[in-house]
Amino acid sequence: MKLFTRTSVILASAWAVQVGYSHASPTIRNVYTFPRNTFIENIAVQSNGNILVTSLGSPSLFSIDPTVPNPNASIIATFPNATGISGVTEIEPDVFAVVTGVWDQAITRAALGTLAVWTVDFSRGPVPSTKYITGIANSTIFNGIARHPTNPRLLLAADSAAGAVYRVDLGTGLYGVAFSSPLLQPTGTAAEGKHLGINGLKAARSTVYFTNSAQGLFGKVGIDFHGNQVGGIEVLAKSSAAGSDVVYDDFALDLKRGTAWIASHPSYGVGVSLLDGRQTVINDTTKLLNPTSAAFGRGGIRQQKTLYVTNGGQFTPEFDLVNAGVVAVELLF
Repeated sequence: MKLFTRTSVILASAWAVQVGYSHASPTIRNVYTFPRNTFIENIAVQSNGNILVTSLGSPSLFSIDPTVPNPNASIIATFPNATGISGVTEIEPDVFAVVTGVWDQAITRAALGTLAVWTVDFSRGPVPSTKYITGIANSTIFNGIARHPTNPRLLLAADSAAGAVYRVDLGTGLYGVAFSSPLLQPTGTAAEGKHLGINGLKAARSTVYFTNSAQGLFGKVGIDFHGNQVGGIEVLAKSSAAGSDVVYDDFALDLKRGTAWIASHPSYGVGVSLLDGRQTVINDTTKLLNPTSAAFGRGGIRQQKTLYVTNGGQFTPEFDLVNAGVVAVELLF
């Protein structure tokens, strides 16, 4: 998540630069563009290959089939007492968690007391059921979310304002701060759109991976069965090494190849080696338009090699938000 500076639409060509290792420039194609003034925030992929997309400006969860020409964005669930949805993640096969709230998009914060965690269950048929888990009384932003990798009861959530990782018990609804750190916090009086600390969050093999947008870093930290921090935080990469204007947002993990692909403002996809932090930078100012998150496709080999990226969009000189949507980056492995 990042509220980006209001700039006019810019046209340029795509290119890739390698910071440490080689990678060919991928093909990037548009999948779906949302109507004007729709800020697109996060993404997850179902087992059937359909994409789930959230918006901070809509309380509805959207579904898109990226494999068909000219797909629609179908509304599959709409949540009460909310104006938008931030994070979405799969917590068990075909069951997803989402975070809703009453959002002030100008400051990327929700009204205190309006955040809520829900689940959306597709496991029993094409029409999903929704379940309220809990309201969050003491946070104004849950950004990236992820299921705990070894404790299926726990959902982990990035509080970008407090610089903390929360844990939410999906069975009881109990929640609280699991751990915090200066490396998770935003920086002082960061400029508009850059006052988010820990932003993207993924968890695998008793490790939490995260981005900090304000501090410009991608890192990891160990956790125990209860979500508590184990050991120190390791910074794997810094956005300044990828480019002076690169701002990390949310990301997708590719554990098979040991890489994280970070959606990065204003027009970047950044691949980071989980082994040594070397970076690959893809820049496309015509297709990557303030990217906010990313997820790999599911299904056949081609889908597994396709990185779906959500675009927050761009402001026109009249301050209309345009070109928010989803693009497909066909990576060459």
